[in-house]
Amino acid sequence: MANRFRWTDIRCLYWRELRSALRERSIVVNGILLPIFLYPLLLWMVYTGITFVGGQTQGFASRVALKGLPQQHQAFKDELQRDVRIELKDSGDPTGEIRAGGLDLLAEFLPPAEGAVPLEGNFRVQLTFDDSKDRSRIARDRFRELLSRYRDGYFERQAGILGISRAQLQQFWIESRNVATSRQMGQFILGLMLPLFLIIMVAVGCMYPAIDSTAGEREKSTWETSMTLATPLTNIVAAKYLYVTTMATMAGLLNLTAMLLSMKAVLAPILGGDSDEMSFQIPPASIPLIVLATVLLASFVAAGMMIIASFARTFREGQAMVSPFYVAIFMPILFLQVPGLQFTPALAAIPIVNVAMVFREAIAGTFHWPLIGITLAVEILCVVVALWLATNILRYEDFLMGNYGGNLAKFLKERVLGGKRRGRH
Repeated sequence: MANRFRWTDIRCLYWRELRSALRERSIVVNGILLPIFLYPLLLWMVYTGITFVGGQTQGFASRVALKGLPQQHQAFKDELQRDVRIELKDSGDPTGEIRAGGLDLLAEFLPPAEGAVPLEGNFRVQLTFDDSKDRSRIARDRFRELLSRYRDGYFERQAGILGISRAQLQQFWIESRNVATSRQMGQFILGLMLPLFLIIMVAVGCMYPAIDSTAGEREKSTWETSMTLATPLTNIVAAKYLYVTTMATMAGLLNLTAMLLSMKAVLAPILGGDSDEMSFQIPPASIPLIVLATVLLASFVAAGMMIIASFARTFREGQAMVSPFYVAIFMPILFLQVPGLQFTPALAAIPIVNVAMVFREAIAGTFHWPLIGITLAVEILCVVVALWLATNILRYEDFLMGNYGGNLAKFLKERVLGGKRRGRH
């Protein structure tokens, strides 16, 4: 009966942990404020930076030299002179000046290629620029834009002279058609960003409470006081675990909500008019699955961080111990950015990665139930193994009293794999 769970005790201790957490500024910042404001703020800062750089690049005129422009195309030169973004310059050594940075672009007008359509004033253009310089690349893009516009007018005029339409003269066209809907485009962007942000926020929201409820209590000398409560130790640990899991889940879901609400407003200046056609929404049918996967992910991360941090004597030592696990959570997610990556049974068997894939597919409204089942089973198994390990660790008196001088790896080597049972009760 000594180790029997008492749900009334667990509930009472759980609410006490939550109330204490809300009085801790660091926990409130990391578990509530950071998930709500961090990534919307970062996206806004990225947009501001892009806008600032764009403004800087638009504030100068590109220095362009023309060579061999046919007389009948002087109208194009006049158009270049009217554009405030272009500054025409004469140069005796344009290639050398481009290398030295005194000139941005050389546009050389050449006779048409052999066998070209015999149109009056037909020509081809060779652009010389320095791709290692921003000014030169911008000059190339600006000149191409103006040349393409002039080229369209040239075709129109030549077609009129020949008494045919422009389509009949050009004949070869490239047209594109996007079959994705606005909702699908928005879900594609969400699928790239939200899984990574959600996993990061779950880990961030879990880290401080996990360390504070274990190593932090030892440092504040409140761990021994908790041991004297009139309830089994398992109830105390269960309440702490549920509290850490709650904070991690709340951080993940708050961040998800904040991103969904702010995504369109933040990305609108970056995407321009394309953002008006996008719908950043998650299918309602996917919400229960996302919430369930978030809870399981938070349960696994909370168990892992609490086990590792419980071997530390101080909060700072706990941070040092948990940091490798914190980094290890993110490493597999980086490989999910591979184009065309498919959700397979192999990926469904890898913790963290499988949850990210479920998030991505759920956002798109895709449900591969066998793979989802494997994912949920793997995450539940990881949580069960972590809780089993925690239960075995709690049986050692020197660990409970803070006298054990090792970390989790040493403990597993000595007492799980090595078979030592000293101090067990």
